[in-house]
Parts: sequence; structure tokens; C-alpha cells
Amino acid sequence: KSAAIAAACLTASPVGADLSAFVANVVFDDEANLADAPGVGLRWGKSSGLLGGETSLMISRPDREVGAASESATTIFYEGRILLNIPLGEIKPFVGIGYGAITILPGDLAIPGAPGEDLETLETLNALSKTETNQAFSYGAGVRYALNERIDGRLDMRQYQVFSVTGALQDRALAEAGLPAGVEENTVTYSELSVGVVFRF
Repeated sequence: KSAAIAAACLTASPVGADLSAFVANVVFDDEANLADAPGVGLRWGKSSGLLGGETSLMISRPDREVGAASESATTIFYEGRILLNIPLGEIKPFVGIGYGAITILPGDLAIPGAPGEDLETLETLNALSKTETNQAFSYGAGVRYALNERIDGRLDMRQYQVFSVTGALQDRALAEAGLPAGVEENTVTYSELSVGVVFRF
């Protein structure tokens, strides 16, 4: 009897927070020298009210070229978001904006003919393959669909404006021309399409 009362209280209690797991397809800007790649992530916060907020963490593993070499980098998307939900019964469209950082961690360089490369070339390639953290502003929209009282399906479309990105391709072109590596900063755009499941508790 006490277990039944506890279960009733749990199901009747108002939703205070939610946790979402998702998979995504991430499209990187050509200027960023990163190939499109899948991503996985988590979102947590209180996003289901009329005005909600959440924190998002996503990891993707895109390939990129570094001079004559290639590597599989790791990108970490981390940001806070504000969401405006439009209640339409079981279906709830929403829009949102966010701000955070995107970190690119280098992988192991696959350098063709590496044993025969001179030390200066290897040092240049390793310098281009380095950890970068850039600030990013995002905006997007999506829809949530109530599967039951505690679980929603969720679809998101989002774009990221990534600031202070130094293009590796531009640096490589300057190096091949015998000029100093560039320091000009760029802004690139990444896109994300994701599907996930939201657990409300």
C-alpha cells in the first residue's frame, strides 16, 4: 500500500528537470577543414516550461587534413541555451539561442612517408594540428512530442556561428608559398540535425 502511494506521488509530482540523450549529424564549414561527421550528446536542465533553459554537451569525430597529413580530430560542443516553447498539446515546437565553446582536440597524424620527412616539415604539421577552443553562438528550432507523461521524442535543427577560427587551409597555402603562417581570424558556420529522447523527472 505504501509503495502504491509513493508511486502515485511520484507520477503526480510536477516536472522539475529533464535529461535528453541524442544522436546528431554535424555539418562543418569547408573553411574549418573538418569533414561532416556524426555526433552524440546529452542535454540537461529545465527545458520544458514556456521559457526553459538547458546545458548541452556533444562530441563528434570529424576527419581533417593537416598539410599532407590527415587525422581524426575530436570536437567537443559545450554551451548553455535559452528555449521558448510553444505549447500545442502533445506537440511542442520551440526556438532557442545558446552560447558556449567548441574545442577541437587533435588526433594521431597519419603522415605519408613520415620517416623520410625532414624535421621542419614534421614540426610544421604538428603545429597545425593543435588543440583549439573557440567561442560559439547558436540558434535553432525544433519540436518535442510527448510519448507519455515522462518521456518525449525531440528533433532539433541548429546552426553555430564559431568565432576566432584560424583556417588551417589558409596557413598551409601561405606556407607553401614561402610566406609566414596567417593570423587572420575567421568566422565559420556549423550545422546540427539531431534526434533524441527526453526524460522528465
